[in-house]
Amino acid sequence: MGQGKGRLASTSQTSSKRAKRAPAPEAPQPSDPSAGASAPTREVAAEWVPIGDLKPWARNPRKNEKAIAKVAESIKRFGFGNPILARRADGEIIAGHTRLQAAQKLGLDRVPVRYLDLDPADAHLLALADNKLGEIAEWDEAELASLLSELSAEDADLAGFDAKELERLASGIIADADADASEAYSEQYGVIVICADAKDQERAYEHLSGQGYNCKVVVT
Repeated sequence: MGQGKGRLASTSQTSSKRAKRAPAPEAPQPSDPSAGASAPTREVAAEWVPIGDLKPWARNPRKNEKAIAKVAESIKRFGFGNPILARRADGEIIAGHTRLQAAQKLGLDRVPVRYLDLDPADAHLLALADNKLGEIAEWDEAELASLLSELSAEDADLAGFDAKELERLASGIIADADADASEAYSEQYGVIVICADAKDQERAYEHLSGQGYNCKVVVT
């Protein structure tokens, strides 16, 4: 009995010590401006900002009007795939003018923004690059046509491909297939030799084959 009480007392003391152990400190949240000040990987990718805090680039050379409705439909269905880029100094938009106008069309009062510490010259250079560099990439039109064929007409239209574009892609695939078939076929020229009998045919075949001609034996 004495040994049993000793064991119970030891267990109680251990539990008491564990209960008094200080809790582990919580990690700073990414939204805290002081969090990760020395670790760039913890930088906040975007923050929700009132639309009124942003201003379009007055000299933006891109004409976005035709894309606003489609981008609004995309935001309504998927949300913002990319935040708007803007200068931290004055809120001038670097990339995302269409997204801003689409948000206004949807009646939103806040949009996701990633602020960059760029001077005006670099901000405008990035704005040009953001629009132009994407034009360098090319479509694998066969794979694109295959992917679009799996979508409904409404979803293809939401992705930016209207009926005319779908028809052009389909026509291109058919034309490529016809061209491949045409390249696979090559014209052949030949001479038919009428032989008197099987032995004459055999002699003619051996003679012409010996001279390098591609001969075929035919019996009619």
